[in-house]
Amino acid sequence: MLSKEEITEKIEDLHNTVEGIKAEEDNISNELKVVLAGSELQLIMLQSTLGQSEDKIKSLVEKFEARAVELNEKYAAASLDNEMNEKRQVQAMIWTNDIRLDTLKWVLEIKDEAI
Repeated sequence: MLSKEEITEKIEDLHNTVEGIKAEEDNISNELKVVLAGSELQLIMLQSTLGQSEDKIKSLVEKFEARAVELNEKYAAASLDNEMNEKRQVQAMIWTNDIRLDTLKWVLEIKDEAI
């Protein structure tokens, strides 16, 4: 598991990224809006890990992995039914779940095996 100092350093980097994007105000492209949203979510996740035990973080990883399976099933069902709006909503949930999961795995220094 990463040290508190390493997590804090990443929090500071993300905070700088968020502030830099927000400084653009009216000139934020859609791509930067996505980066901003992802960075803010990652920032929240990292802040929530500070002071948490490794077991608690592992428990969260398991929770978000189960959620990923559930969301993939929902996406597949929406695809079969050709429900475009449902697919977009589920895709957004998959994206945020992936950010949470990847962030927690980064803290725990879990490397995903290549497919």
